[in-house]
Amino acid sequence: MQKLRMSLLLLITILITSCDTDDTSTSNPLIKTGLIGEWEIIGRGINNVSSLEALCCETLSFSDDDNKRDLHGSFVFEEHGVITNGSYTVNLEENTIDYAAENSDTISLGFIINNFTLEVWYFDDNNRNWTTYIKQ
Repeated sequence: MQKLRMSLLLLITILITSCDTDDTSTSNPLIKTGLIGEWEIIGRGINNVSSLEALCCETLSFSDDDNKRDLHGSFVFEEHGVITNGSYTVNLEENTIDYAAENSDTISLGFIINNFTLEVWYFDDNNRNWTTYIKQ
């Protein structure tokens, strides 16, 4: 009888500790990237030269889609009151974000996130065009 109680207690303990939770915050790969949220421009340039233009009024917002286990979502890009919406996909192997705007324009940008700073870039001929944003 004692063995039966111990076995039953062990089985209940295993079942309780192995239950899956619905906490998607730890399993959602987009949240793990740090990309989700609103970003405001803080820099822009070509190669290692920063632009002298006044940086204002440009934000980039990323949100998740309904599937909390993929790397797809929607974005809103606002520059001086002009808003572009669309979808995006993150490729973690190549560190790229593939954008598809509602007007069918597509672009793929490299990205890195470090200390709440997002840098995105693309190459035009041999020139690396980059923009940096800070998370709001």
